[in-house]
Amino acid sequence: MSLTDNNKAWILHGRQRAAVARVLRKPMTGAEVCAAARIFNPKIQLRDVWFVLLQMQRRGLCICLNPHQVNGRLYCLTDAGHAAVSSAFSVSLPGIADDVDWKKYSFVIRAKVRRLVLTTLAMLEDHTGLPQTATMMRKRLKDEHAIGLNSVIRAVSDLMRMDLVHQVGVTDENRCKLYRVTPAGRRILEQIKG
Repeated sequence: MSLTDNNKAWILHGRQRAAVARVLRKPMTGAEVCAAARIFNPKIQLRDVWFVLLQMQRRGLCICLNPHQVNGRLYCLTDAGHAAVSSAFSVSLPGIADDVDWKKYSFVIRAKVRRLVLTTLAMLEDHTGLPQTATMMRKRLKDEHAIGLNSVIRAVSDLMRMDLVHQVGVTDENRCKLYRVTPAGRRILEQIKG
């Protein structure tokens, strides 16, 4: 029996393992894996996902891309993991995108407000074709999320520090700062939506 067949049998042996392996198609946090795995196993919990990911790491099926982070750790399949999952579920899996800074991705994905601000800025920018202010982003977010202007400004500052958003000017009337998403921010958004 080959190592791939052994890993395939191990993945298929448990419902939790199968659910986690089936959804781990791109780098994901444990919480993202848990939410996605509930489609295949509604009773799976986050602690189960952590345990399965640890087992998969020990078997060489997945790796943590940012092991030194306390939260927002990203897990992805290794080549052996790709082979085992492809064989177990008869699917073809895309490889890991090389043009994405996974440290920055982790920084965005582990904070709800940063993720919301980045996606909202991109959506407003795509819709209007114009740079946006923090106030415009907050107005768009306030209907669905109770986020204050200070939280939006702090998130924009964090995103600027990571070079995912940049300031492109100020408004004529109130001298409010105008922001746009950088190309690196767009690549992160592609991974979030993908």
